[in-house]
Amino acid sequence: MNTKNAVLTTLLLFFITLEVLIALDYESKQKELNQKRVAIYTEINELKSQIGFVGLIDNFKNAILRAEDSLYIDKASENLRVATIQLYKIELQGGLILGELKMPGTRDMLTAYRERLTLLPSLLDKNTNVRELGRYLSYDDEPSHLEIEAIYQKLSALFASQLSDLLDRSFKLGLLVMVALLLTLVAIIRFFFKKQQAALELSKALNVKMESHEIDMARSQAILLSVMQDVEKEKRQATTLNKKLINKNKQMEQFIYTVSHDLKSPLVTIAAFSQKLQAELVDTLTEKQSYRLNRIIQNADNMELLLADLLDLSRIVQQAITTANVDVNVVIQQQCLALEEAIGEANARINVAKNLAPVSANERLLSEVILNLLSNALRYLEPARPLIIEIFTTKTSSATTLHIKDNGIGIDPKYHQLIFDLFEKLSTTKGSGVGLTIVKTIMDKHKGRVLIESQLGEGCCVSVKFPNVEQNTNTIAS
Repeated sequence: MNTKNAVLTTLLLFFITLEVLIALDYESKQKELNQKRVAIYTEINELKSQIGFVGLIDNFKNAILRAEDSLYIDKASENLRVATIQLYKIELQGGLILGELKMPGTRDMLTAYRERLTLLPSLLDKNTNVRELGRYLSYDDEPSHLEIEAIYQKLSALFASQLSDLLDRSFKLGLLVMVALLLTLVAIIRFFFKKQQAALELSKALNVKMESHEIDMARSQAILLSVMQDVEKEKRQATTLNKKLINKNKQMEQFIYTVSHDLKSPLVTIAAFSQKLQAELVDTLTEKQSYRLNRIIQNADNMELLLADLLDLSRIVQQAITTANVDVNVVIQQQCLALEEAIGEANARINVAKNLAPVSANERLLSEVILNLLSNALRYLEPARPLIIEIFTTKTSSATTLHIKDNGIGIDPKYHQLIFDLFEKLSTTKGSGVGLTIVKTIMDKHKGRVLIESQLGEGCCVSVKFPNVEQNTNTIAS
């Protein structure tokens, strides 16, 4: 029963997390579409401005009507240059959105105006009158304006369709996950109601048995004392079971409340009850039952560790940090002391280079980075060879980099980016899948980077790069 409880609780947490990720994915993609739409609309409006009646066309007409002022020819030439660049940008960005975008009408118009701007000075030198100039240089601009407007409408329709499809897809997926979440919650509630019903039935059976003993007591005075002792025994058992029933009811109510309002408390409750049962039934448990109880306790501990890591990750993301020049050697000694037992179990040798360069960092967060990286090196060792961990630093004018290198099992290069994602683990070893996410988040807070050099079976070198700062202290906002 407790195994089923752990499975249902894990499913509930999974569906809640999945619902949040769906919402975040929708918001991110919607923002990306809006940015693309604003960018292409800005380029189109700029193109309209450059070739419109207050741009190229207007200045070209003024150059004809006010031939004595060469400024208008210069303005028209500048409008033509900018419009040509804008046209190129629109065709390039529009091609990425539509697959292919060509604007021959607009390009022909710009080519025609380029030729006419080249021809205009020679015609003006010949004192050609305005009517003749109009006949030589006139051009129908309407097709290009219609073409630009058609492209604008086509892009608007495409963006509207993409936003609609994104909303529909996210809504359907979110609805499906919500239904699964509700079904899981209903299953948990039914599970505890069934346990309560079984306890009530057991209580009724004991009451029936007590009545049977009372009848036997009336039939035979000779065995009155024995029967009375049996009745007292049954009464004590009934009292104990009633107390247990009351406790079970309280536990059920508390569990339903915590499932609805708190993600962490159910894990604590599961672990506590399992340990209590293990202690009370230590002499009667079979090996299989003992194994199952140990698995429940282990899974609950892992889930509690996961929630603690997630809370830690959230705290790191939200808070501002203060940095200072930190002695890396002192921090490494502190973390090696904290991991002394694990280092001993792994029979690991840690080689720390002399004269480690100090880094500009938050000392507490740097400790967390080193603790996570050392824990991973100890966890993913290669059993066939002694584990050796090397720690050293390199420094440039702009940054100081701390390197932690091991000869463990290594990481396939195709997973180098994946392992920094939340909950991603490449093996079934103990861990929450949040450690490297925390490392990357801490480095992001420091405006730094995390680099990995590794091949499968050849060990791994993780490098954390901290920018150098001139002052001794510096506050970085969240």
